[in-house]
Amino acid sequence: MREIAAGVYCETSYCSGNVGYAVTEDGAVLVDSPMMPKDAWDWLRKITSTTKKGIALLINTDYQVERILGNCFFPASTTIGHQFTWSELQRYDEAYLQRHISHMRDCDAQTAANLSKTRIVPPELTLTSDLTVHKGGRTFRLIFAGGHSPANIMVHLPHERILFSGDVVVNGEHPCLAQANSMRWLHTLETIRRLNDLDLVVPGRGEPCNPMATEMLSDYIQKLRERVHECFSEGCTRRESVDRVRMLDFYPAPASRREEIERRVRASVERVYDEFKKENEKKHHLDG
Repeated sequence: MREIAAGVYCETSYCSGNVGYAVTEDGAVLVDSPMMPKDAWDWLRKITSTTKKGIALLINTDYQVERILGNCFFPASTTIGHQFTWSELQRYDEAYLQRHISHMRDCDAQTAANLSKTRIVPPELTLTSDLTVHKGGRTFRLIFAGGHSPANIMVHLPHERILFSGDVVVNGEHPCLAQANSMRWLHTLETIRRLNDLDLVVPGRGEPCNPMATEMLSDYIQKLRERVHECFSEGCTRRESVDRVRMLDFYPAPASRREEIERRVRASVERVYDEFKKENEKKHHLDG
């Protein structure tokens, strides 16, 4: 755990992604929760070592299972997320949960005994636009971002000049565009770089970084769009585009993760191809 400002912490070692929190006079305000039970217990121990007032608030930056599955281990007075997150979680039935539990057993077999305790906890308070929360002497700006998914929110602490971006920013690895709006994502990244009162971004994955470090992610998304558009313009099918477009020149793919990363890139290519197809169909409809 790293203290990135007075009473503000982040953890980058959990397999489900980065999490953080800020200590306030009313207790800890958490940004996302670790997915794996052993990580959740570890995170809770770290939180209680810095405040005796418990958890005041838990903010989910997205509906992805990596962001919300650990909610059940953190008794908070209020859980906040986007309305899209609440709506999506209503679709997460027991069969859906069991599929992810099976995947987590493969990730860490030692947690198998605790997985049966996991349950879906949707947000109690939802937003559809930006929201400012004043809690225990701190200010939290919840910024509706979109881009990576329809539900992305970012948490900005203006006085501390810190942004918890969720998966809107990943640092040093391939992003996942499987549910993205790629143009909105590019706009959001530009918004981050223009934010006042910001010195440090805590990404959804990777190490905390300067806001300008997001230019590499913008370059990646833009280059992916260019490569997919070239295929689309040449009349390639979705499958042919997936086979042709390569993105491993941006970031290395360790042998242990190569299959996972290649799946992520394929899903991203499919999503962007569908975006161009939809734009083309809309254009033909208007022309017709």
